[in-house]
Amino acid sequence: MLIFLLVALLGGAAYGLSRSVFRITKIDVSGSLQVPEERIVEVVRQGITGTYLGFIPKAHSLLYPRAALKKELIKAFPTFSKVSISRSSLAALHVAVRERQPQALWCAGMFGCFLVDETGFVFAPAETGTEKLYYRLEKEATSSPLGTEVLHSGSLAASVAFLKELQTLGFNPERMLFQREKDIEVLLSDNVRLLLKEGDYARAFSNLRTLLSQGDVLPGTKAVPNVEYIDLRFGNKIYFKPK
Repeated sequence: MLIFLLVALLGGAAYGLSRSVFRITKIDVSGSLQVPEERIVEVVRQGITGTYLGFIPKAHSLLYPRAALKKELIKAFPTFSKVSISRSSLAALHVAVRERQPQALWCAGMFGCFLVDETGFVFAPAETGTEKLYYRLEKEATSSPLGTEVLHSGSLAASVAFLKELQTLGFNPERMLFQREKDIEVLLSDNVRLLLKEGDYARAFSNLRTLLSQGDVLPGTKAVPNVEYIDLRFGNKIYFKPK
């Protein structure tokens, strides 16, 4: 009798879990501008294909693998910074995504240039023409940086802020190159180079502004000094090399 009752309970549970009314048949997507919705839907459909324990459908609206789906979507589409999944009905899922916003270009030698967001995460290859829209940050690499964090958010924000400050002095920063031992080289127009230490932006800017205020020190003009480089790496000691 007990065995019969157990079989009946398991059979009832299996029937309830397999009812089509609880089966996910529709997937809606919102928030995606860069990734086609059909690609997102395909990843979700693949994630709910199959069963648990051989008989519980993954497409069951109460048992679908939400955490695994979110993880897979972010892995498949690095341009997403956040994914949320919810039921819009017993048979439908709603996938809402938030896309990363580019803050700068990150160029990695032979691997090309990529878009990097405010957190320092490289999320997409840069299309032709984007070099005119964002500041260009460079560093040699032995592998593609796509899908990795290349700078801490604070470091990226400070780097971009420094480049913006240079523009207030009349300079046109064309690229910032991250080198060894925390050395940084900023290439300005007319091939003028600024040498400084990563993170030492406030002091470097203050010293540069003081130097430029002394009109008879640097050859050339304030906006276009006739020098090969200005070295700001040694505290309040400033070195430069005339062309």
